[in-house]
Amino acid sequence: MFYRIDNFVIRSPWSFRKPKAGEDCLVLKSGRSFPPTHPSTRAALTLLNRLPIKKEAKILDIGCGSGILGLSAALKNKGRVLGCDICPRAIQATEHNVRLNRMEDRFHFFQGSTEAVTGPFDLILANLHAVIHRELFDHYRRLLPREGDLLVVSGFFDVHAGEVQKALTQRGFKVIERVQVYASAPVLAEALSDTWVGFGFKRVAGLP
Repeated sequence: MFYRIDNFVIRSPWSFRKPKAGEDCLVLKSGRSFPPTHPSTRAALTLLNRLPIKKEAKILDIGCGSGILGLSAALKNKGRVLGCDICPRAIQATEHNVRLNRMEDRFHFFQGSTEAVTGPFDLILANLHAVIHRELFDHYRRLLPREGDLLVVSGFFDVHAGEVQKALTQRGFKVIERVQVYASAPVLAEALSDTWVGFGFKRVAGLP
């Protein structure tokens, strides 16, 4: 595996290809859910490259999977990350990738979800299915209470994008970036789509 977004490179431990001078490089052994080349992960990584994330940000990676989003953010912005996932295999994969990238001092993780987390954070990363986002909307608001706090959400098709945007707008967030990535093959279910969407939100003052 060797994958590039702008000046950011993700490669497997066994890749013979090397990044170019000046590129940031993350070494990753991919997990089963939302791998680096998945349209949803690509959307989230693109958003990370576009958003004005401050240096040494305090970051929460919800449903961290392989740890790819949290590791990418920590590499790019020298941030400190807390990752959580309910799946034991995901935690094992995250632990392995944290060691591969020698980020043990900046990336900590646990098996569980947001109920066990207290904020505030500067940035939340959540690459999750739409049904899981619905359960987390109020947690996003609780953990990102300050004006300017950032939220990256992805993992859903365009048919769910309006619902996600409306729910988070009602909770005090404003869209500052939207990314669409098309799947390589159409989804068969008529109720769905082959277009994946990611949003970059910012917490806005004066809203609930």
